[in-house]
Amino acid sequence: MNQHKHTFCGSILLYFVFLSCTLTAQVKYPSDSSFINVLSNSDKNNLLNFNYSKIDSSITNLQNYFPRNTNGHLGQASAPIYIGYQSKPLGFNMLIAPYQNDIISTDDVKYYQTKGPYANLTGIAGSKQEQLFKLLFSNTFKNKLNLTLAFNRYSGIGFYKHQQSFTNNFYTSSNYTSKNNRVGYYAYFLFNKLKHQENGGITNDSSFLENISINKMLLPVNLNNAKREYRNTTVDFNPWFRLNKHEDSSTVLSHFIDYQFNYTGSYTKYIDLNSSSEGFYNVFYLDTVSTHDSSHWRGISNGLNYTLKMNSIHSKIKIGYKNEINQVYQYADSTFMNQMANAGFYFNDKNYNGFVRVNYVFSGANTNDYSLDINNRYLKKVATIPFALNFNVNIEKRHPDFIFNTWTSNHYIWKNNFSPTDKTQALLSLSTTDNRFDVGIVYQNIKNLIYFNELAVPEQTPISIQNISAFIHKDVLLFKHLGIGAKYNYQASSYPSIVSVPNHVINGALYYQGNLFKKALQIQIGFNAQYFSSFYGYAYMPATNQYYVQTKTTVGDYPYVDFFLNARIKPVRFFIKIDHVTQGLMGSNYSLTPGYLQNDRAFKFGLNWLFFD
Repeated sequence: MNQHKHTFCGSILLYFVFLSCTLTAQVKYPSDSSFINVLSNSDKNNLLNFNYSKIDSSITNLQNYFPRNTNGHLGQASAPIYIGYQSKPLGFNMLIAPYQNDIISTDDVKYYQTKGPYANLTGIAGSKQEQLFKLLFSNTFKNKLNLTLAFNRYSGIGFYKHQQSFTNNFYTSSNYTSKNNRVGYYAYFLFNKLKHQENGGITNDSSFLENISINKMLLPVNLNNAKREYRNTTVDFNPWFRLNKHEDSSTVLSHFIDYQFNYTGSYTKYIDLNSSSEGFYNVFYLDTVSTHDSSHWRGISNGLNYTLKMNSIHSKIKIGYKNEINQVYQYADSTFMNQMANAGFYFNDKNYNGFVRVNYVFSGANTNDYSLDINNRYLKKVATIPFALNFNVNIEKRHPDFIFNTWTSNHYIWKNNFSPTDKTQALLSLSTTDNRFDVGIVYQNIKNLIYFNELAVPEQTPISIQNISAFIHKDVLLFKHLGIGAKYNYQASSYPSIVSVPNHVINGALYYQGNLFKKALQIQIGFNAQYFSSFYGYAYMPATNQYYVQTKTTVGDYPYVDFFLNARIKPVRFFIKIDHVTQGLMGSNYSLTPGYLQNDRAFKFGLNWLFFD
């Protein structure tokens, strides 16, 4: 009863906020198309420039504010179910925490240049006390110094026992360029904190499959007194200086040096006060009564780079050096050091940007690790429609993450000496610049892949594994009112018992779009659906916070259908959504991780408000 009261109060609060917005919100967006300029942290590292960012006034997909979580609830761990083109920086790495849906990564950090204050506020409330708040604020002072703040906070109790989660994300970024463009800096501070209960999944889903209307809070779970916390803090400061005193249209060569300092501290803790009595764990190394596991790791790196800018051919050459020191605290302390060199050639003009970049670890714990990145993006108009063609290649060799070779905890201890992993991947894609159409393919070849086997412990396979993912997406509006969105992914692996993903993933939307009250109100009303074909979903181990392969239970082969109403009045956008509206009508096995079911039918309401003064 109390949970419904909280959800009702949250909805009423958002409703009154919405009414005040419609009465007081600004009527017009800024007419200047360059009001907001954005540069992502990854693009900054690739020596790209700020790009105009169109103010997002669209209501398409407004209701899809979170990707589907395989463990069934936001703020919980989630297994990877897509084969994607991705890589991480060279050097020491502790582990990959399975919170890709919930944390702000360093690549998500953005730098802004604005021509006035800009704020973006989002509030969402839903069933089971789901509450979400997002804030983005940016302002540039005297067209030189920018300060940006981004904050996310959300929580919910979930539909099943012991599923409560609480998440805080925060970053502030800043960039500055002097009046003569000779000196400046980029800097950011990033913090992620996730706290959630671990229930180990439903103990026996047969009662649910026989009676889908059963109160999910009555279903027994494996763990009743376990919880996890994950924290991550990053500080990055990157000042730069132009060596030549003057730079104008006649300058052929410009010389820059920059220094980059980075600190990262992470912490994870797992507590299970009933580990001795519930029978979920069979092995105890440190404490036979309860489990109190924690790991803390931190790293400091310093880098110095020289960049030669060749203005006449829109190119840059960059060479640099970086050293890092990493410390791990997990019952025993360890220290790892690396020294790295990097070099790259970068080209950027109106219709093409790309680079070739090499990184190499020449000394330290990860000696002889390397990565080669080749990125190409070509812009071309075809019958007045601007297209972008992308072709990227990544070749790398890297030592295993710390978790694969060494681990000490109450239920798992191992000491391995795995070989480095070799990986080659490529991406080819074609898209329109308005993101209404894209088609592409990702290919990967991986040798010496390390994974968690069916015993939930690391194992290395010496064979080469090939993965492929092909995708196509198109949004169309027919007869000015009928909206159709469709996306299809085909995925396959040469060893699906190790890399297990659904072969077919389908996303679709069908809606009516129109304007009411003399175009003062824009609406979309319709349905969207998502389907994953049957596959052996990864099982989840709460003690290690990692996913492992299993070949006993298939998941997927179930359509998730939502009803939504999206609308916009002036700079205020809002949505009403009934999530999983088909629950109980199209089967009962709606799971993407064995033992963890997706949410039941749920009502959700959200509001987004933009400010420009």
